Amino acid sequence: MAYNKSKAKGSAYEQKIATLLSKEFDVEFRRVPLSGAIDYLKGDIWTPHDTAWWPYCIECKHYKEIQWNNLLTSKTTNIFGFWEQAVREAEVMKKKPLLLFRWDRSKDFAAYDDDTEVEDYVEISSFGHKFKISRLDDWIKAVKKADKLPKYREEK
Repeated sequence: MAYNKSKAKGSAYEQKIATLLSKEFDVEFRRVPLSGAIDYLKGDIWTPHDTAWWPYCIECKHYKEIQWNNLLTSKTTNIFGFWEQAVREAEVMKKKPLLLFRWDRSKDFAAYDDDTEVEDYVEISSFGHKFKISRLDDWIKAVKKADKLPKYREEK
């Protein structure tokens, strides 16, 4: 079996995000088993002990580069494809889409379409897509500050 460098890169990013979210929200996040091949469990990251608690379906992408230059001139930018996948999978899960992404040597970013009030963000409204992008750490701060998440119930 051949080693797939891009799959390994994606898996490592998913694990990094699961670890970060676990630390930030004091709840266990894990990579979705079988990479979303289970009909009723989509996305890349989930909360296995209480799937209803977390309101987002998380899709993660780490690519060598992400095309920003075509946002207003072409439908070929990969950000739109990533967002469409996040939306499709969120619909299956009956959750809000959350796309977490980065490219080589960049910070982590969050794309979302809810009313989370992040201080610094870019709003994309192009070719039928509408969502916001902010730095992931700013998005996490905003979610924690808004305190909109239900209190996590951990079984003892």
